[in-house]
Amino acid sequence: MNQGRPGRGQTFIPVEPEQRIEILDLLRGFALLGIIFYNMLFFSGYVFAHFSELKRLFDFALNERIYGFLDIVITAKFYTLFSILFAVGFFIQLNKHGGDGAGFLKTYRRRLYILFTIGLAHSLVWYGDILLTYSLIALVMILFRNVRPKPLLRWSVFFLTLPLLIDMALLPFAGSLHPVAASPISSAHVSYPDVDPSAVIRTFQDGTIAEVFILNAHNIVWKYLSYFPSGGYFTYLGIFLLGYYLASIGFFLKKRISTRFWLGCMAIGFAATLAAKALGGNVYLFPPTLLNALYKALLTVGQIFVCFFYIASVFRISQMGIGKKISRRLIPVGRMALSNYLLQTILMVAIFYPFGLGLIGRIGLIPTSCIAISVLMVEIVISNAWLNRFRFGPMEWLWRSLTYRKWIRNRRS
Repeated sequence: MNQGRPGRGQTFIPVEPEQRIEILDLLRGFALLGIIFYNMLFFSGYVFAHFSELKRLFDFALNERIYGFLDIVITAKFYTLFSILFAVGFFIQLNKHGGDGAGFLKTYRRRLYILFTIGLAHSLVWYGDILLTYSLIALVMILFRNVRPKPLLRWSVFFLTLPLLIDMALLPFAGSLHPVAASPISSAHVSYPDVDPSAVIRTFQDGTIAEVFILNAHNIVWKYLSYFPSGGYFTYLGIFLLGYYLASIGFFLKKRISTRFWLGCMAIGFAATLAAKALGGNVYLFPPTLLNALYKALLTVGQIFVCFFYIASVFRISQMGIGKKISRRLIPVGRMALSNYLLQTILMVAIFYPFGLGLIGRIGLIPTSCIAISVLMVEIVISNAWLNRFRFGPMEWLWRSLTYRKWIRNRRS
């Protein structure tokens, strides 16, 4: 794929729509489907609500079964997919512009700084933002751009297993370390050490705009602090390097993926995930215990292999008759991934936050799932209509224009 280094003074340009690899856009669209189902658990307030409050909602037992199902099939898997695809995009752009060209790297870093700014602004509204994290991890990823595929895979495995190695190294000293999370037992699915879950829900339900933003900032701080005991920073880097490795060996250029690989990833991924759930634990527990370290390791294995299972499934379904029809509708969603990701936040804030419809904490997961599906349908319609007239999504166009410091033509001829 390497097309030679650009000459001095050559202008760097973005990948044109006609040059895109459709399976990547299809996978991005599919990833957005999973992400909205994960994020809705937080937007709706379901994970923050005290269990006693959840029991007042219609059919608590059914809600909990839905939550358990989503926790197995959604949690961490689709952000893993999105992370892999982000790294694949960097590989494609690097090779398009001649490998290790210093000019391109300067441009790409500017692209990441702009994404950082977008992510920072987005974080002020939605603490679950991933753009900020991606921009920071990608700045580290590009340091590995010249590593050969096999050593790159070894680096990926090293960073993915590093949280386990750190936990094991700390075990002998666990008794003398100050506990951060003494027990995985909580009064809500998600809670913070310094705020009662009921206070979180009350602020999101009845707080002023200022109070909601302050709580949002509080949640952001705890989110990034939680990456230390969970090993999230190393895991993200390992996944990014895994994506870069897959791109370097042409994985996404394959015409088909073997049934053995597909079934093997499904078996390993769900077996590891279910084993972790049966074992029980807390990814934020500190100091570590042997069983909790095993729990975290099983979750990581599960999220990687289930993600591969989903990738292989999309490959296979997209080659079927009905799969081809669905793909044609979903590909535009993936081509506008940034715009649609931010649109999800806008719509969810309008539906759940107190300065919108204020539904947070007031409905169960069945109507919340219907809302998520409706948002996806809206995005499919908007994306297909938009790309009939324009070459890039609105945020994709803005991101590109700012990156390349010029007005990029967007309207189709």
